[in-house]
Amino acid sequence: MNDEEIILRVFVWIDDQVGELSLDPQPGPPGVLCLSEVLSLMVLHHLLKPFWSLKVYRRWLAANWGHLFPHLVEYSRLTRIFNQAKEFLVVLLKKLSNPNSFGLVADGTSLPVMHVRRGPYAKSFRDARKVYCASKNEWSWGFLLELIIDQTGLIAFFSISVAAEIRQLTDILEDLCDRWLLGDKGNRGHHIHERLWRDKQIRIKITNGKERNWIENVIGVLKDKLGLDQIHVRKTPSLIGRVAAILCAYNLVQILNLPL
Repeated sequence: MNDEEIILRVFVWIDDQVGELSLDPQPGPPGVLCLSEVLSLMVLHHLLKPFWSLKVYRRWLAANWGHLFPHLVEYSRLTRIFNQAKEFLVVLLKKLSNPNSFGLVADGTSLPVMHVRRGPYAKSFRDARKVYCASKNEWSWGFLLELIIDQTGLIAFFSISVAAEIRQLTDILEDLCDRWLLGDKGNRGHHIHERLWRDKQIRIKITNGKERNWIENVIGVLKDKLGLDQIHVRKTPSLIGRVAAILCAYNLVQILNLPL
């Protein structure tokens, strides 16, 4: 499958999903790029050129696929458009998975944005912190990403914060009930587990066994194939948008059987 086939398949799927959304009309004239094009460009960045910066990726698109995206805007405007559209990627992520799955698996990983020693003095990412990834037993300056996959291995929920893994997991589970979830040592918390079982019938089992290899492999693909460890941004909203695009790209790879 060549790049053009991937572009067309991703755009057709996203355009079908966007057509089913009930969108509120926005004030002002319509954008140069439609929402389907914007979301496709965000996801395709990590499917086709995952380790390239947005500026280089945009230049490559204009040179090779300008006929498919004739209204492609300049880099600075494209960055702003991407930041504004990141909420729609969360909606697509839910459509790409089964959030009602009874069985779930959770794990966390660090999202380092700079060296630990440089972090307190940097002007960018002022909301980042020195965070500890309990499952990886390492410190980094940045954020923690908490992932939950469904019974088929697709990413159903995620959270990005400087809070501990168990805190982020609790926030995600507040809107759920009647589930069975596997977690690792980063999700320990006896009193939290008791409250979730009593109030929401959510059972959390802490395990490091082979049944957790599934989500470990998912995180490995996100980092090694889709560029989760090499996101070239300077602001938190851009980081969240790129992470959401990477997670959507992973689910699309599984659903559309795309090559990596």
